[in-house]
Amino acid sequence: MKTCRRAAWLAALAAAGILTGCGRDRDAASNPAKAAAPEASACSAPSASGADSVDINKIFPGGPARELVLNNCTSCHTFVPIVVLQMTKEAWEVNSRDHRDRVSGLSDAEFKTMYDYLETNFNPATPVPKLPKSLLDTWTSY
Repeated sequence: MKTCRRAAWLAALAAAGILTGCGRDRDAASNPAKAAAPEASACSAPSASGADSVDINKIFPGGPARELVLNNCTSCHTFVPIVVLQMTKEAWEVNSRDHRDRVSGLSDAEFKTMYDYLETNFNPATPVPKLPKSLLDTWTSY
């Protein structure tokens, strides 16, 4: 069910022309089933005007922890709160305790890696990326 919600959310963003550069090639290489998913082919195309599009690659630095965040956190909500709230280390620690049971499929090591990535890349010292209003209105996918 989580995969379906994530797919629907990504497809909606892609259809609205908001999401670009979501890593279609990476998903195809690591999971052939995702290569055929509708969101995989649609999400890398920018909108005709480009006015409401964002490049996910510019917002989320690369690496395996990025995939953990995008593949797990966005099953329940969009990436907007992650990049807009810019929480402190202490706030991310509280968040991790609150969210551990929500991503029970991750090992403890993967979970720690994911939260280290969040603390490093989305904190008060990091500028908040400029996001279109249409995306700012999509904090949750439920």
